[in-house]
Amino acid sequence: MSKYPEYINNEPQTISLRDYDDAEWTSTTCLDNRNDGYVVVEMENPNKIIVKIDSKDNDVLDRIFKSAKETHAKQQQQS
Repeated sequence: MSKYPEYINNEPQTISLRDYDDAEWTSTTCLDNRNDGYVVVEMENPNKIIVKIDSKDNDVLDRIFKSAKETHAKQQQQS
């Protein structure tokens, strides 16, 4: 497994969504929507923030998360 990006001044680095897609450590992480934006967390420890996603990518991520939430809600209704 690759090493995660180091924190700078005790803060996670900010990267673009494209950089996240290309990172070699994506397989052990996932995106999460937090109060202050989107972050990448470690799958086995979701409290551990690896990096922040640049707010320029919020529109794309908002659409993805909205679609996923709608799909989940429809699946719950069908159950």
